[in-house]
Amino acid sequence: MASTRQNKHPLRRKGDQSSSLQFRSLQLLNAYRLAIAALLFSFNFIHINAFSQHQPTNIYFFLSAFYLIYSIGAWFLIQQNIISLKNQVHVNALVDVISIAWFTLLAGGVSSGWGTLIIAPIAGAALLLPGRTALLFAAYGTVALIFQELYGDITDVILNTAFTQAGLLGIALFATAFLAITLAKRASESAALAEKRGIDLANLAQLNEHLINRIDSGIIVVDEDSSIKLMNRAAAELLGLPKATNQVSLLQASRGLSTIHQEWIASEFLRNDKNSFSLERENQSPVRIRITKVGSRSEDRGSVIYLSDTSEINRQVQDSKLASLGRLTASIAHEIRNPLGAISHAAQLLEESDTLNDDNKRLADIIHLQSNRLNEVIQNVLRLSRKDNLSLENIALSHWLNQFVVEFGEVHSLEPGWNQIEIKPDTLTVSFDINHLHQILWNLCANAIKYAAANGSHPIITMKGYSDGSTKAKYLDIIDTGPGISAADQDKLFEPFYTTSNTGTGLGLYISRELCLSNGGELNYIANPGGGSCFRVRFPHHPD
Repeated sequence: MASTRQNKHPLRRKGDQSSSLQFRSLQLLNAYRLAIAALLFSFNFIHINAFSQHQPTNIYFFLSAFYLIYSIGAWFLIQQNIISLKNQVHVNALVDVISIAWFTLLAGGVSSGWGTLIIAPIAGAALLLPGRTALLFAAYGTVALIFQELYGDITDVILNTAFTQAGLLGIALFATAFLAITLAKRASESAALAEKRGIDLANLAQLNEHLINRIDSGIIVVDEDSSIKLMNRAAAELLGLPKATNQVSLLQASRGLSTIHQEWIASEFLRNDKNSFSLERENQSPVRIRITKVGSRSEDRGSVIYLSDTSEINRQVQDSKLASLGRLTASIAHEIRNPLGAISHAAQLLEESDTLNDDNKRLADIIHLQSNRLNEVIQNVLRLSRKDNLSLENIALSHWLNQFVVEFGEVHSLEPGWNQIEIKPDTLTVSFDINHLHQILWNLCANAIKYAAANGSHPIITMKGYSDGSTKAKYLDIIDTGPGISAADQDKLFEPFYTTSNTGTGLGLYISRELCLSNGGELNYIANPGGGSCFRVRFPHHPD
């Protein structure tokens, strides 16, 4: 994945790659030329009488030396790439044709067999520059062969001229050129098809990378050696990594996930169908892990690891619950509030009657009090359906809490010193619906005040806001000095309508947690060994 980012257009240099391939082919052709030139030059020293004795020795020496020096110079020019490919091919073809024709003349003409050496250079040059140019190279060779036969016949250098063989060899050169044209055309078509397939594969790879990175769930692809081949951004965030990492071992990315993967491999070996696991994270919700096997061949075998944030799964479940509850609460409001209002109004009229004795007034007070309590239950339930009005804001936590404690203290007539605020850093900012945050903290602080007063102690509430440097998660702890919550009650703490108070409705903590979840955060109870209670709000993470 990372390599795709570094080269977003990997096929833009396709022409450069094709040109490089042609220059390598030119190098191979020149290697053949250099080998032939070295062989011909060596005949000056090993005294092979392969050439006509009628020719002076120095002519052959200078010709073979020139051909060898030219081959070496051509090699240097190809390496430096300072002359265009087309010009080099044309010049090389002319030198090859003239030199080999001259060697053929010195050897006694076409009948000596040396003329066949011209076929390979013509074929190679025709492949490098296909089309009509290939026929031009064949014409070079044919004219040169016929001319050397004609020159040999006129000057008596060739005792037995072979114009027929020269003509046949010329035909062979044209046949070679036509064959080169056909092969070059097919090679060009294959190269074009390969280039098109390469572009399609590159586009498909970019599309796959885009789609995978857009998926909210984490995806990691590992090979049979547990080396990561692909990781999307969601997986990196869930594992607490700064960025997606490829070409490293799974152990280096996450020790816990590597242990789970090894356990899955063992379960596969034992024919166990278990493929769902859970990865615990400090101060965060667990990550649900699912692993599937991919690849049928042993060299392609690997596995895909899917990571899901359980808080996101819980949020989706809560969405469904709140949607159903919203429809239910609308019906409750219509069916209960009207008769409840009538009951409350009748109780008020009874209280105002002059003929009502004290016992009946007490009963009317009870009716009025319980009507208000029932109305409060309805109001709390109705608040659960307000998620559609969610409005996230960036809240400067320190400034906002200072305003909140002033309001809360005035409403509950609390004495100064009832609260402590500790925010690190002072500029800590969270993203949350400000009305929901107000309601959550109001419920938590009201519970803290109520239970601390019932315990006969002076209530002190400490609010600690901080950010986790490694995960960048932000938290707010609400710590009180009350009696704390027993282990038996902690499991039911956030269940609706569960309360240990005779005057409570059992919806405060339930509603507070639901509001946290609707904002993408969490509300949890943290046991405090030193006494008291601690409720921790984890704010949703939003990249800056």
